[in-house]
Amino acid sequence: MYFFTALLFESLAASQAAQVPLQPQSHFASDPLSAGGFTYTGVTGPLGWAGLSPDNKLCATGSYQSPVNLDASIWVPKTNPWVSIPDGYGSFENTGHTVEVAAVGTTVFDGRTYQLKQLHFHAPSEHRINEEFYPLEVHFVHEAADGVKLVLGATFEISTNGATTDLVQVLGSHVYQIAAPGSKVYVPYIRVQQVVNFFRTTRLYQYWGSLTTPPCSEGVVWLVAQNPLPIDVSSYLAFKKVINVEPVWREVTPLPAGDVSF
Repeated sequence: MYFFTALLFESLAASQAAQVPLQPQSHFASDPLSAGGFTYTGVTGPLGWAGLSPDNKLCATGSYQSPVNLDASIWVPKTNPWVSIPDGYGSFENTGHTVEVAAVGTTVFDGRTYQLKQLHFHAPSEHRINEEFYPLEVHFVHEAADGVKLVLGATFEISTNGATTDLVQVLGSHVYQIAAPGSKVYVPYIRVQQVVNFFRTTRLYQYWGSLTTPPCSEGVVWLVAQNPLPIDVSSYLAFKKVINVEPVWREVTPLPAGDVSF
């Protein structure tokens, strides 16, 4: 959906020949971030999403809605996904609902290959872990050739020793440039390998859920890290200033009784 101009490519070719663009060819049709008209407060907030469009009916009537509280009752997958996302340059955009990086990459899980479409952030976290919120959460949104969606999710915890995660440190240094909804900025080098390795090795929760924004489509495979990633104070405050003008999260919903495993 986002393309750089030929001039930009030419000017960067020599200095960045080894880099790979974090640029998709297109968003998938039901991309929740392209759905207009919804907010997180008032009559257009989560309780009113179903009334904004007939396409959003699952926001009110769905049985497998996200986010949820994650605890020991949730299924833990036997194997981790194989995540392959290159470091590279890309477009960092304020969509009006969140901040998003258009990205490419693949995740192989349970015999299916998923294509990465974008990654975005929520503040505070949408998922709770043992009934606890975290200050920030990232979602890597994927789709397979057959239309099945998978989201890799991870929360962030503010570190007390200055430790941080490369991804949020890099994006945090640019997020002030996209404070206005609809604005975007070119980021010369986005480092994701630390997060890639994290998803390959950390313990995860797995459940069937939905998109967390309209149209709240169900049948989404969620893989959420049990433990948070670190974020330093300055990076967190940079994100919070831009995406926490109003809370960018949906209240947790209960999973169907007895239906927590695959």
